[in-house]
Amino acid sequence: MTITFLGEDPGSRAATNDQGSRTYSRAFKLRASSTSEGPFAVGSHASLPVIGSAHPDDALAFCTQISVVNSEPWQGWNVACSYTDERSIDPNPINDEVVVSFSSEIYQEAVFRDINGEGIMNSAGDYLVDPAPTRDAQHLIIKIKSNHTSVPVWVLSYQNAVNATSFTVSGLSIPAKLAKVQRIEVSEPKKRSGTQYYEFTMEIMVRKEGWRIEPMDIGFRELDTNDKPKTAVNPGDEEPPKQPLLLDGSGHVITPKATPATAFFLDFQVYDELTFSVLPGIS
Repeated sequence: MTITFLGEDPGSRAATNDQGSRTYSRAFKLRASSTSEGPFAVGSHASLPVIGSAHPDDALAFCTQISVVNSEPWQGWNVACSYTDERSIDPNPINDEVVVSFSSEIYQEAVFRDINGEGIMNSAGDYLVDPAPTRDAQHLIIKIKSNHTSVPVWVLSYQNAVNATSFTVSGLSIPAKLAKVQRIEVSEPKKRSGTQYYEFTMEIMVRKEGWRIEPMDIGFRELDTNDKPKTAVNPGDEEPPKQPLLLDGSGHVITPKATPATAFFLDFQVYDELTFSVLPGIS
């Protein structure tokens, strides 16, 4: 059984340039000697281009698609190859460039202090609740795509991780503690040119306020002089409170009545903080 490469069809060569994006097409003819030689054997002929190979006239355009069609009863075959310069594709999928894209997401969030860091309260000095005030908020979403021979070992430890130090992606510098790994996807096993690989997609959300929880310090109890919890009373009238009172960050009711400037906000780390430099596409 023999598959004979008859050469490139000169009349099939074509190209387009769409606002600087270049694409090409080429076609080849082959002949089979047996009905058992099908499209896989024909398309695998050593004289044909492979996925990721460069165009002979444009070293920056790479083969992205190969189509094999039987052109006459079992013997004749046409193979069409498409090229583009939009993205470098290597025969080895692990050598594909890491692709980074950016988008955003708008949502509503409860807010308890203003842009100056002062508590949001009514004119009587009580914090606003039921309902709490809300505002439009926005995440910057960084999507990173890369190929791997196996599922990365850090996938588990980096779920919901926040960047402990600053990092750079596509020239954009992200300060420490503002980014969080939000979503990770790993494809089913794929194969290119004999190499098995996984397509890995990771979404990182960037929030300018960071990812620590900073609730207003409030409660029905406060600490006495011996740092023992006791029931708090309203400043001035010494009556038990009907709603939580504002505390000063040290376990004591703020006296006299709290103001936006004196409201205290706690600070809690609720996500692991790790170095992001091990992640693909990040430096």
